[in-house]
Amino acid sequence: MDINSQQSAASAPVKRFPQLDNRELVKTSFWISQVFMIIATIVGVYLAAQEGLSQAITFDNLTNKQNNYYLRHALYDELNDNVSIINDYADFISGKAPYDIKSHHPTMANFVWDNMRYSPNTLETPSQILSDTRRFYMQASEIVSKVEARVYGAKYGGGLLKALTQEVSENTLPALKANYSALANELKRHEIYVE
Repeated sequence: MDINSQQSAASAPVKRFPQLDNRELVKTSFWISQVFMIIATIVGVYLAAQEGLSQAITFDNLTNKQNNYYLRHALYDELNDNVSIINDYADFISGKAPYDIKSHHPTMANFVWDNMRYSPNTLETPSQILSDTRRFYMQASEIVSKVEARVYGAKYGGGLLKALTQEVSENTLPALKANYSALANELKRHEIYVE
């Protein structure tokens, strides 16, 4: 480069960035507005999180109630069927007292009862209902075994079975039905229809 071009480059105006106006930064109103904006953001996020958590808990609660309804309704249907099976068996052995009584062994359904052990909702069922159901299965099986082993006579065993099924029909089944019906009504109030 020659000297003239160096001088003209030196005398050319230097491009500067525009001067920033920092006067706003020293005003109190600017800082107050920034503080309020930060507080509003924090409060907004907090309230949104609270509402989201509340909705998630409500949803989880209703889903749990719906699962409990289906579980208890299925248990009611199975238990009701088993009461009928045991009643029919008791009537049969009391009336005919067959010689080959083991060939008439009652086959109770226990799919729901057996699978309840794997359900997280099982222990949310009222304990009285679970205990009464457990006793029914246990006692019915024991009486049938004793009738088949000829420890009990057919008529006597049939009478014990009839008394057992009457107890379940009068107490356990109505309590279980009332329980799952109450769940259905509660779900219906939240516009979830299960029946």
